[in-house]
Amino acid sequence: MQNDQRSFPFANRDSQLAGKIHVAKARAAFLWLLSPIVIIAIYLVDLWMPSHLTIPICYMATLVLLVAVAGRREKFLIAGVCTALMLIDFYLQARNPTSPAWAQAVSHGLAVIMIWSVTALGVRHSRVEQSLRDKQRIANERLALIDTIYASAPVGLCFLDRELRYVSVNNALAEMDGHSTDFYLGKSVREAVPELAGVIEAHHHRVIESGQPVVDVEVIGTTQARPNEQRYWLSSYYPVRNDCGDLLGVNVAVRDITRRKYAEANALFLLEVGDCIRFAADGDELLRAVSVALGEHLRASRCGFIKIDSAQDRVVVQRDYHPRMPSLAGHHSFSALPPAIVAAGRLGQTIVVSDVSRDQRTAQFVDAQRKLGVSAFVAAPLVRDGQLTSAIVVAMADSHQWNEREVALVNLVAERTWEAVDKLQLDAALRVSDAALRDADRRKDEFLATLAHELRNPLSLMRNVVTLQQTSGTPHSDPQWGRDIIERQVNYLTRLTDDLFDVSRITREKLDLQKETLNLPEVIQAAIESCRPLIEQRRHELIVTMASEAIYVDADRVRLTQVFMNLLNNAAKYTPDPGHIWLNVEPSGDTVEVRVKDTGLGIAAEDLPRLFELFYQVDRSFTRSEGGLGLGLTLVHRLVEMHGGKVEARSAGVHRGSEFIVQLPVLQFPSQTVEPALVQENGARAPTRCRRILVADDFPQSAETLAQLLRHEGYEVRVAQDGIEAFQTASEFRPDVIVLDIAMPKLNGYQAARKIREQPWGKEIILIALTGWGQQQDRRRTQEAGFNAHLTKPVNYNAIAELLANVPGTVISGASQNLTQ
Repeated sequence: MQNDQRSFPFANRDSQLAGKIHVAKARAAFLWLLSPIVIIAIYLVDLWMPSHLTIPICYMATLVLLVAVAGRREKFLIAGVCTALMLIDFYLQARNPTSPAWAQAVSHGLAVIMIWSVTALGVRHSRVEQSLRDKQRIANERLALIDTIYASAPVGLCFLDRELRYVSVNNALAEMDGHSTDFYLGKSVREAVPELAGVIEAHHHRVIESGQPVVDVEVIGTTQARPNEQRYWLSSYYPVRNDCGDLLGVNVAVRDITRRKYAEANALFLLEVGDCIRFAADGDELLRAVSVALGEHLRASRCGFIKIDSAQDRVVVQRDYHPRMPSLAGHHSFSALPPAIVAAGRLGQTIVVSDVSRDQRTAQFVDAQRKLGVSAFVAAPLVRDGQLTSAIVVAMADSHQWNEREVALVNLVAERTWEAVDKLQLDAALRVSDAALRDADRRKDEFLATLAHELRNPLSLMRNVVTLQQTSGTPHSDPQWGRDIIERQVNYLTRLTDDLFDVSRITREKLDLQKETLNLPEVIQAAIESCRPLIEQRRHELIVTMASEAIYVDADRVRLTQVFMNLLNNAAKYTPDPGHIWLNVEPSGDTVEVRVKDTGLGIAAEDLPRLFELFYQVDRSFTRSEGGLGLGLTLVHRLVEMHGGKVEARSAGVHRGSEFIVQLPVLQFPSQTVEPALVQENGARAPTRCRRILVADDFPQSAETLAQLLRHEGYEVRVAQDGIEAFQTASEFRPDVIVLDIAMPKLNGYQAARKIREQPWGKEIILIALTGWGQQQDRRRTQEAGFNAHLTKPVNYNAIAELLANVPGTVISGASQNLTQ
């Protein structure tokens, strides 16, 4: 109310002045009528008085009225009336003279002169009084205006006498200290502001002693209004003197520059954070640096970034600032957080708690908060894709009234830091990806070079064998010797091709396992028998430790056998002969461990982490002499994983041997299985009825070679070189079995098969796909087209002969199997 009244200093004064003017007008009108009546009445009374008292009584009455009446017009009216009466009286006495005429004239003339003199003096006095009143009014108005400006000035102002007692204080200064203006009046500096007295008294004494002003002095401290907040003022002290030059006291002007100082400090702090972000190379180190900088800037008890995984009920404190308190870095329970705080965080709202014991969101969790040294905190959450993922938390050990500046700063720092961390993580991922791509490209080039080398060697050898067989008189012209060499090289090329297809299917997740309940020792024994020729050739000693009881696993027989064959072959190839190889089977609860250990050249420590990567080959001087593409361990790793297990490689170093450990889950209650077989009702194998065979392939040499082999077995064989010719020949020849290539001109194998199945004579024909495409989707397509079996080139003739020998008298439904050797 005081400020409002000072804001309108002339409102009440104008209304009061209007009332006074109205009263003054009424009073003047009353005196205007009363004054002549009084004088005339006195004059009439005076006519009855003795003649020698007539003039003095009238004269005295007029003088009294002239002095009593304040208005100028009233004075002139009274003087005029009295003059008229003096003239009337002079006229009446002249008619009845009681004294000489000149005496009457002098007496009445002096009376008139005296009356008008008093009138003139009274008018002059009224003018002087009015002037003084006007000046006083103007002075009062100016003082009121100055007082209003002083009281409502945005700058704190006060005046202190020589004893440093407050004489006047404006509203701005009082609000700075959290008191009213009346609180300061009459108090000394030490009594009014004891927390600042030690600082500002020195400046007051300096002005009083020197008589010189002290301008723009920065004062730092706290006030009763904000005891927990450090504030900044810019103060100026001016001496005040009277007209004689005597020092009366000190006038003080104070400006609150707290907001500006904090803005400057925040700007410098953000520059520091910007430097941290600009030069940061690691996200974790950036979080640590920002936590320390923000905690020190806000003088917090704790400050840190947390990562939230609500699905795992886990809160991870990544990096935290904790002066004089233990660190909270590590894992904590997400469900232990107050639900109201979590709900606000999920909405992306900044949580501000000034006192955990008084805030209803945290009141039930006071003990847990206090154990962590938290009584007040600000949390800025990060929500991505609707999930609360992380937050920055700034906490105080005591209750703290957070202001808008602090909350805004926390939000700004959190936003900038998360953007920087995301960029660092993206850059790191790009660097890793780029390095991986470069490494993969390099290993791909190395692999292609190795593949070319591995293909050229057997092809060159086979060409040389053919040349020797064609040259008469050479020591190696024996046909059996040449066939053995070519067969070994073909088998070697077939294994290379199989490895390539297997890796391709596994990496594209196209390999399907045909799982069944297997006895693991039987699988391992089969792998040992397959690898025994190589082991014996190298003169290695194989020691097998395996329990006699059955160990059942749910696995693909072919693929699991392939795993142990690869491990045994590697041990045999990379162990200098003669050497030792150990194979141990150790059941362990729900799993079984198969260990393959050798005394080979071992593996360097830097190669172990990447040993199972695709195209990665350990740099061994003897690798090239052993041959291979280096895909064996990759296949082992992927196949074991597909069976729900894991494989591990160990080595004490180069020339110190190596060990591979395969862990597989074990079945506790194996199901009874029956090995499939093509039998008749009486248990005997069905005799074959196929004698007529059609071979269709667009590669004439391949078709003719297979036809000759089949004719040698006693089959009647015809050959076609495209799909249309195959259909026409089949319609005339009516074969029992048709061996179709898939990639043929004019009509491919799929189309030819469908067209044959549409004919009445083609319903019962056995269709065998012989193709270089051996992936799972290729097998599915051949089955859908009506084929009974799928063989992948290059195929061993014995596999074809066995398949033809086991063809029953009816169509084989869905017989799609890989008989590739």
